[in-house]
Amino acid sequence: MNRLNSNDYFNSVNYIDRSGCGTVYPFSVAEKLQQGDIFANSHSALFWHYCGFAFPYGDYDKSFLDWIYETFLSDSSMPSKRFILFVSEEKVKNYFKNKDNIVLGYRYFFEYRKEHSLDIPVLPADFKLCEIDKKLLDKIQGRITPFFSWNSSDEFLEKGKGYCITQGENVAAWAFTAAICKDEIDIGIETNSGYQHIGLGTAAAESMIRYSLGRHKKPVWACDSSNIASQQLAYKLGFVKSAECCTVKKMK
Repeated sequence: MNRLNSNDYFNSVNYIDRSGCGTVYPFSVAEKLQQGDIFANSHSALFWHYCGFAFPYGDYDKSFLDWIYETFLSDSSMPSKRFILFVSEEKVKNYFKNKDNIVLGYRYFFEYRKEHSLDIPVLPADFKLCEIDKKLLDKIQGRITPFFSWNSSDEFLEKGKGYCITQGENVAAWAFTAAICKDEIDIGIETNSGYQHIGLGTAAAESMIRYSLGRHKKPVWACDSSNIASQQLAYKLGFVKSAECCTVKKMK
């Protein structure tokens, strides 16, 4: 497998299969909107997004899967960032199921199907909806933040978008472009623990949906199969489950 030069990324879009495990992350790398690596040979390719999500495409064989395992998932492998492989084919699941040091899971994918326009969110008293700028970005602290999927604050502010809910100087909740490509935006969201269950995450996510639709991009949503709260919020916002796929990662 060869690591492609970034000048060749645009040509790699032909590998991407639109069915299965979602495509916004591999397209974001191929379109050079976000950082990532692409490895390819004459008949297969691996797209590895900055956040660690990886997607195999093409007519790949056992040697291709062996290369993935030995390079990113075996006991001796030492990838430069986290590596979570998304797979939908049973033969690929079975290949990794029989390997040592592997944890299998599932991720659910949602499409936005709401037909009427969104109202401007009504926030509780003392809370304010703001676009994320450099000052607010520096205040966001959590697990799912723009730095989850963007290489730097400058890159996010130039190519991405986000909204947060503030109370005074505190950032209570936020939603942002976790991945972006020509046609889609994957929405990342988090609410600080002290501000949950009062609708702040909903308001931030609705702002990101409105932003996406206003730029003629399809908002998409995805979460781990165990994340019931995220699934419930997706349905509340007007998303419907459209697909699921297996995730493969190295045991900690």
